[in-house]
Amino acid sequence: MSVKVEFDNIRVLILNILENHPEARDNDTLLYLEACKYLGAKSIEDLVKLNLSIISIHKMRQVIQNKEGLFKPSEETEKARSRRRVAIKEYMSRLG
Repeated sequence: MSVKVEFDNIRVLILNILENHPEARDNDTLLYLEACKYLGAKSIEDLVKLNLSIISIHKMRQVIQNKEGLFKPSEETEKARSRRRVAIKEYMSRLG
């Protein structure tokens, strides 16, 4: 499967979940678990078989929310993500 097909499919899945599960807009772990459920996962073993990357889910959620402005997270979550982004940037700059 090409990257384009993979991410087009993930995008449709994530849009559906963000629309129907507003609580997933604030939590990538919940978003990932909902995506796995949509794809039929019922156990931890099923998660492994799906081979669905939480990073891909996270990145697509970022594009949908931040670049496209759809299904925005709560204001509290936006602030927390912003603070964390700054803290991570500061931490990483000290490593190099």
